[in-house]
Formats: sequence, structure tokens, C-alpha cells
Amino acid sequence: MWYKNAIGKEKIQFMFNNEFDIELFELYSISLEKNSELKCNLICKGIPKTHPKKWDKLEFNALNLTIIFNEIIQMNISGTKIGFFCLPKINSSIDYSEITIKHGEFQLYCKSKFLTIDNITPYIDIRWD
Repeated sequence: MWYKNAIGKEKIQFMFNNEFDIELFELYSISLEKNSELKCNLICKGIPKTHPKKWDKLEFNALNLTIIFNEIIQMNISGTKIGFFCLPKINSSIDYSEITIKHGEFQLYCKSKFLTIDNITPYIDIRWD
């Protein structure tokens, strides 16, 4: 599981019955934040079968996932233009966490001491029905 050692993994455990696979994500935004943090905002088309009951009252066709790589050890970014669909490779171990995204000319690699699951919210994307 990509979130096994992540800070905030309880969100996935309780909201989605411990099932949230990294499948097809849109890399919506990335930003370098204070204190050596890389914030990644991903839009997920695949919605887990189990989700919070209160969401049933909302219209949504995707999930907005924000993850933060805290205390960066190594980071490489090359290429331009985000907003593409990809299959990110995310690993969280006891010693470090990392993400790798490759799409055409764009490449992102980040290794950090910690991975934080910051936020998961229902999202309506007008491009999909």
C-alpha cells in the first residue's frame, strides 16, 4: 500500500475501508512549500467502492487528493506543462517516502523523510459525466 507509513493514513483507513489504489490520476498542481515541502494535488477518476456516507448527498465524479512530501531529501523536476493523466509511483517506508511521475517530457522525482495525506475531498469535474 502506497500510504502504509504516511502521516494521516487513518483518513484512508476510515473513509475508504483501507482501499485507495493509485490508478489513474490527473496531476492537477504541484508547489514547493515552506520548510522544504512538495505539495501535490491529484484528481482521481477512480472512486473507491466504500466512501463516507455523507458524500452520497453530494454530486461528485472524482476525488481531489492532496499529499505533501515533507523534509525533502532529493528532488528532480524537468519538463513543462502539468494537467495530464498518469500513474504515479508512490512509496512510503519507515525511512523515507518518494514519488515518481513520468509523462512525455515531464518527469518528477521526490524523496522525502515523510509523506502526509493532507486532504481527500469529493470533486465534480465538468469534463466527465
